[in-house]
Amino acid sequence: MTDPKHTEKSDADPNSISIQAAKEIISARLSKITEQQTVAIEKAYGRILAHDVESPINVPSFRASAMDGYAYRHAEGKKHLHISAHSLAGHPSDDRANANECHRITTGARVPDFADTVVQQENVSVKNNIITINQQSDKGHHVRAAGSDSTKGSPLMQRGQRLAAAQIATLTSHGFKNVDVIRPVKVAIFSTGDELAKPEDKLERGHIYDANRALLSGILKSPAVDLNDLGIVKDTPQALQDAFALSMDADLVISSGGVSVGDADFVRPVLEQIGELHVWKIAMKPGRPLTFGNLARNNAYFGLPGNPVSAAITCMIFVLPAIQQLTGQPTNELPRVKAKLKTALSKLPGRVEYQRGVLTLEENGLWSVSTTGIQDSHVVTSLHNANCFVELPYESSGAQTSEDVMVIPFAHFSESIL
Repeated sequence: MTDPKHTEKSDADPNSISIQAAKEIISARLSKITEQQTVAIEKAYGRILAHDVESPINVPSFRASAMDGYAYRHAEGKKHLHISAHSLAGHPSDDRANANECHRITTGARVPDFADTVVQQENVSVKNNIITINQQSDKGHHVRAAGSDSTKGSPLMQRGQRLAAAQIATLTSHGFKNVDVIRPVKVAIFSTGDELAKPEDKLERGHIYDANRALLSGILKSPAVDLNDLGIVKDTPQALQDAFALSMDADLVISSGGVSVGDADFVRPVLEQIGELHVWKIAMKPGRPLTFGNLARNNAYFGLPGNPVSAAITCMIFVLPAIQQLTGQPTNELPRVKAKLKTALSKLPGRVEYQRGVLTLEENGLWSVSTTGIQDSHVVTSLHNANCFVELPYESSGAQTSEDVMVIPFAHFSESIL
């Protein structure tokens, strides 16, 4: 895409690159982590599977009943059947039965070999231990085949799968006690700026509290991430070099602030001295001054903008996918939701813009979205009050009330329970 010239009616920067181009540059310079760890299955939540897994058994390992009812021979279903035994979950009955006999059976119990069908209890009449089937089932009905969940040797999960509740349950149901996972990504994080203060410090004139490390640490927090907080780094080349030196063992180094073009922004010159610079400006708002490069040990480095909203958005759009790639997870494009605007949004063409919004499901079953108000990148409450990003395209000049826009729910960035 060719950027238009910067005018009063454009927000374009001829030195910036597109979001997609930046993603491709970043992706080309990341290497997957190969080191593995073996962990107990109950401690594997949130970790990343290290290799493909096959099912070691048939699940279920026997034919099981899908209903409380009676197991019988379908050919005898129009006759009166004597209840000769009970098959309970964990307490299977004998596999044999005489002609015109059935077994009482509970959900999940083993279906005896003689039976080919289960009729649910609501469809029978019972008197003196004799059943009459009032509504005949199809042959095989309510009988779960052995291996109907998975068969022995069949693919179960692929390398790079994040192990959430459903995956842990699946592995447990197949008898896994331990599982091999990728070691956590080592991430070093720090904020830069002489104006920054810790929450426990007295706030001096001209200073602000550092919200970025708390914000970014919360976004990155995961069992698959080993986070090392290096604190606040002063705006000097030496302080930055010292911080980078402390980060040499990290797979990924993240700073916020100091990446613009101010007199005290030293990230770029220091990075160019000790490593390589690959990305400097991106055609997006907020978050144009994003830096990506590699340090001396070839570990990846993200220099995020200093304003909290800019830091959060660039972290979500670029850093989280980088962590996924490092651990071998899929990095598919985030799903978008179409929503109708309740409030008009202003924008200049020349950058993709992410405005904070509130996504609501209306009574008619359609989605609507409204703005959280002021969209300046220093306004942390615009994130706190939001549950989505409204994504306005590069060419867009804003959007009017009742217009359809594309929305990215924050839920896409959070840890899924499944």
